[in-house]
Amino acid sequence: MSPALLLLLLLILLPGALAGQERPPTPVIVAEVLEQPLVEDLSFVGRILPVRSSRVAAETEGKVVQRFKDAGQTVGAGDPLFALANDPLQAALDEAEADLALRRFIHDGSRRLRATESVSEQDLRVEAFELARAEARLSGLKAQVENLLVRAPFSGHIVRTATEVGEWVGRGGEIAQVIAIDTVRAIVEVPEHHVPQLALGDSGAIFVDALGGDPVHGLVTAISAEGYPSSRTFPVVVEAANPDGRMRSNMSARVRFRIAQGKVSLLVHKDALVSGPRGQVVYLARDGQAHGRPVEAGLAHQGYVAVTGDLAPGDLAVVRGNERLRDGQAVRVIRRQP
Repeated sequence: MSPALLLLLLLILLPGALAGQERPPTPVIVAEVLEQPLVEDLSFVGRILPVRSSRVAAETEGKVVQRFKDAGQTVGAGDPLFALANDPLQAALDEAEADLALRRFIHDGSRRLRATESVSEQDLRVEAFELARAEARLSGLKAQVENLLVRAPFSGHIVRTATEVGEWVGRGGEIAQVIAIDTVRAIVEVPEHHVPQLALGDSGAIFVDALGGDPVHGLVTAISAEGYPSSRTFPVVVEAANPDGRMRSNMSARVRFRIAQGKVSLLVHKDALVSGPRGQVVYLARDGQAHGRPVEAGLAHQGYVAVTGDLAPGDLAVVRGNERLRDGQAVRVIRRQP
């Protein structure tokens, strides 16, 4: 037989021979269908703000004569920021000290004379009143002079100064702004339909994209009772410790909340879903065969998807090798994915 004729016979007979052979089971990897309450991840964008921010003001008016700190520097509680001078106030203090010394001398003499009844009781009481008034006036002036040295109200950072040496600062005039970022607030706007799902004390994971790394754990400390009518959102405050000071005021942040849903759901691994002409299908591995089950997908969480369909907890859903499966096709489980 010629080689050409032999090749022709092989081409005719080979398909029939292969058709008589059964296809080997398709190797697949499976994951168990779960039943548990679904936790929904909600993420909202906001910004970082300090828990404490103070616009430091002058309690006594005066001329700025010295500056101790500049914007951008750190300060401790009570550290001096600016020194003011007020010559008329200093003169009034000197006068008050002299007046107090005189009132004390007169009162002491009257008490000695009272023992000999040379001074009436009423005169003694009047002099005691004048002495107390002089003491009060001196105490008030001393406090005003002490306040000419403007100090930081707490430990933190100076973010802005509002005066310079040589300028006159009125009482209540702003000197500087100091913030503390050892604890920060992430303020996010939450849509109104999600607000009832949050409560004070709930956990929130704060992500600052500019810093990268792991999220920072925070707690919900405030949920505004009034929202923004234009956006139907409500400010929610999440506080977090910031001991290293990496999160800074006005940085952009995202806060992720994990909200437990009220009902129990069936969950399948996300890779178990196969899209087909009639929608999504999950193939179950049962008794060495693949059984397709149409499903409707819902919320996703941590690699799993909530579904509704003819599934049961404990079923083994095919997550690898399911791309070309058909209903009733033989399968062989090679691994069960945790």
